[in-house]
Amino acid sequence: MRIAVVLVLFLCSCTDNAFNTILVETMNKNDRMNQSNEILSSQDNLSNTKNDNSFFINGNSIKLMSWNYLAGCRQTLKKVAVFIFCNEQQADASFKELTQEQDIILIQEAFLDQTTKKLLSDLGKEYSWDMAVSYIAEKSKNIPTGVLTATNAKSISAVSQKHFETFLPTPKTTLFTRYNLNDAKGNKIKDSLLVVNIHAILFSRKALYQQVHLMEGKIKDHKGPVILAGDFNTMSETSYLKLKEITQNLDLKEVIIEPQLDKRVRSVMGQYYDMVFYKDLSVVNASSVDLKTTKNGKTSDHNPIFVKFMI
Repeated sequence: MRIAVVLVLFLCSCTDNAFNTILVETMNKNDRMNQSNEILSSQDNLSNTKNDNSFFINGNSIKLMSWNYLAGCRQTLKKVAVFIFCNEQQADASFKELTQEQDIILIQEAFLDQTTKKLLSDLGKEYSWDMAVSYIAEKSKNIPTGVLTATNAKSISAVSQKHFETFLPTPKTTLFTRYNLNDAKGNKIKDSLLVVNIHAILFSRKALYQQVHLMEGKIKDHKGPVILAGDFNTMSETSYLKLKEITQNLDLKEVIIEPQLDKRVRSVMGQYYDMVFYKDLSVVNASSVDLKTTKNGKTSDHNPIFVKFMI
C-alpha cells in the first residue's frame, strides 16, 4: 500500500494538512480495556492474582521483535502486495519463522482472522496477546486490524489510543501494555515494564505530532522500564527530529543497530520508518533482517527489528 501511494505521500509529508485525531481510552474495573470497545485480548478471564508466574517476563533476558506485518497479505486494500510480495500461506510461514523464541512480539497491521489466531495460539500456551483495533477490515467477516502485542506473560493492563488519517479510511492505533518483571532468581522486580506498540499517522505531519504527543503523556505517567517500538512513518528528517525531541524529553534512548546488521526499510527521503526506544534497560544486541534473505522471502514492505534487552 505504501508503494501505491508513495508520490502522494511524498507531497503530503512536507505539509501540515487538516486532520482529525480521536483519543480512545476506556478501562474497566480490572484495569483493562473492555474487549467490546477498542481492545481485544486472549485473556478471557483475568486471574484473581497477578503474582503467579504467568504474569511475569524474565527481566534478565527480554527478546523483542517489532514488525509491520502488512496484514499477512490478506487485507483487501493490500491485494497489490499479494502480487508484489507473497501469498497468505507464505506470510503465515514467515510469521512462524520470525517469531520463534521471542518474548515480546509487536505487530503493526495485524489482521485478526482465524488463521492469525491459530498462529498466535501456536506460539505456545504461555503466550497471550492484546490488540488495539484500528478498524474492521472486512465488515462482512468482522475481521479487525490494528496493532497487536503478544508476550510470553499476561499483561496486567492495556490501554489504546486511536488517531484518524486525513485522506485514508484507516485509523492508526497505539497500544500500551504493562507487565510484571522478575529477576534471574525469580523474584519480582518492583517496577513494571511498559510496552508501547505504535502504528503512526501516515499522511499529515501535524497529526503525527499530535499522536506522538498524546503517547508522551501516557509514557510520562509510568514509573519503571519502558519499550517504545513500531512503525513511526517518519518520512522526513523533520518528522524524525520531532520524534527524537519527544523521546529525549522522556529519557528514552534509541536502539542503535550496527550498519552491517541494519536492514530496515527507508523512506524516499532516507529516513527509517521502524524504530525501537527504551528506558531503564540495557541493550544486549540488536539487528534487522532483510526478508528477502529469509526462508520464506519478502512477505511485507517492512523488515522486522530484533532487540534483546536486560534489566
